[in-house]
Amino acid sequence: MKPRFLSLVAAGAAIVFLTGCGSGNGASAHADAASHGAEPPPAVVFKAGRGLQLSPTAAAHIGLSTTEVATRDLPGAIGVPAIPASALLRTVRGDFVFVANGGWLLRTPVVVGAVDSGWVEVKDGLYEGDTVVALGTRALWLAEIQAVNGGVSCTHGH
Repeated sequence: MKPRFLSLVAAGAAIVFLTGCGSGNGASAHADAASHGAEPPPAVVFKAGRGLQLSPTAAAHIGLSTTEVATRDLPGAIGVPAIPASALLRTVRGDFVFVANGGWLLRTPVVVGAVDSGWVEVKDGLYEGDTVVALGTRALWLAEIQAVNGGVSCTHGH
């Protein structure tokens, strides 16, 4: 049994929801998995303080890619640490990026500055050379929200 993914594309941005397991018929999916041995590994694991860990299938499905914080010249800011604009997650609680560390992806607050040509200056929260998620940020945020606020689903292997 593999986790099912539901992808929506709205205004050019892909949103991915991890929706459950099996063939879609609820209890029988759990019964089938139990009769065939162990539950499948989860698509996403969340641990407070460590962040998210995705299965290779889930990472490929959301198009996860990473990049390093690099020095760039932006208008009014010469030689500053910068990230691609796609790496920045803007929420009502502030600006964040997902930092990669040993297979875990931790949502980290940042202070941003100058913006130009798809690049964003990072004034605080990251160091040059840190590895951040460049694509798949919104999908990670939705997975974290589900794990923290919505409990666990079949994707967590229970």
